[in-house]
Amino acid sequence: MRNNTNVFLVDTGCSSHPTYRAWCAVESWARQNPDLDVLFILTSLTMDDSTGLASLLLHRYTNLRVVGVDLDLLFQGTPLLEFFMSRKWTVNNTWPKNVLSNMVRVVVLWRWGGIYSDNDVISVRTYTLPLNAVGVAIPGLLGNGFLSFSSHHPILWSLMGNMKRGFIPDQWGSTGIHPLTRVMMEACGTDDAMSLMKQLPFSCANVTIYSQSYFSPFHFMDPLLNFKSDGKKEFDKAMNVSYSIHLYNKITKWSVVTVGRNSIYEITAKNFCPLTYSRASMHSNFF
Repeated sequence: MRNNTNVFLVDTGCSSHPTYRAWCAVESWARQNPDLDVLFILTSLTMDDSTGLASLLLHRYTNLRVVGVDLDLLFQGTPLLEFFMSRKWTVNNTWPKNVLSNMVRVVVLWRWGGIYSDNDVISVRTYTLPLNAVGVAIPGLLGNGFLSFSSHHPILWSLMGNMKRGFIPDQWGSTGIHPLTRVMMEACGTDDAMSLMKQLPFSCANVTIYSQSYFSPFHFMDPLLNFKSDGKKEFDKAMNVSYSIHLYNKITKWSVVTVGRNSIYEITAKNFCPLTYSRASMHSNFF
């Protein structure tokens, strides 16, 4: 595997049948970034290709790979090994799959470098920003649904330790956005997170912080906006600056895409994951 030219997407749900939305994200990164190696990492031991979509995408995009992972081996030699092996993150924790995903994304970036994308984040243009980039999630907090780091970046090493120390079983984000924000504050010498976000882009500790519009142009407080009919105006506006669109699948996973309604997501899927869109809409008017 080449260093720093990778895009990682991770499914930690142990599902052998990734959703169409996950495949849309995977296809979008492979399609818009042909010079990058896109790796879809599955914790499942098998993959169900009964729809034929996985085979279709792997044939069409030569830069795409679907891979399994040996988690015990992956965490070896990192600050997260003891925490992972303890399984404390599975006890009295509402979101063990999310915690595992948070850990895996940081470790793969530490080892090999490149881009990490949640599998509900759709790439809408070729990624041209320099490595070592994060985006604002909400005022005062950085997002970890998109991360870009060179391998062995010191921020990632610090982040792994902070994730372990700051884990709170019933708190969403205790291994995600909160430790990322804390580590960046410490590295940049401030105890005020807002000071990192006053004038963006802002760089410190060899990391550049970008505004929310770069990676998640539609706010998670209005997640259903992506699924409302006639979203072309909002879609066109986002295309001016955005590299990706975040669907906030944790909140919207039960929201359907009705074919022909021209929601933001449908327009995005048609344009940026066309094979997935075609296969999904062949099976149902809703996906």
